[in-house]
Amino acid sequence: MAQRKARRSASKKTKAAGKRPAPKRKAIRRPARKAAPVPNKRVAELEAENRRLRDEVERLRAELDDRPSGEGGMPPDEVPPPEF
Repeated sequence: MAQRKARRSASKKTKAAGKRPAPKRKAIRRPARKAAPVPNKRVAELEAENRRLRDEVERLRAELDDRPSGEGGMPPDEVPPPEF
């Protein structure tokens, strides 16, 4: 009879690895969602100045309404010049 090839026995490490389940694979890293754009510092400054100016205009209009005007409730710049 023909002689059989000697089998190589598996090492203890190989046997142990075969018995335990395969390691879990890590999830693929996905790029993070982009955050909303940060408002520019200059834009914030201009918006604050705009609010201040609107408040001032509102205050001046209220002051103008309180003051008695020259003729028929017209603002001073709209009063017609006197006729000679």
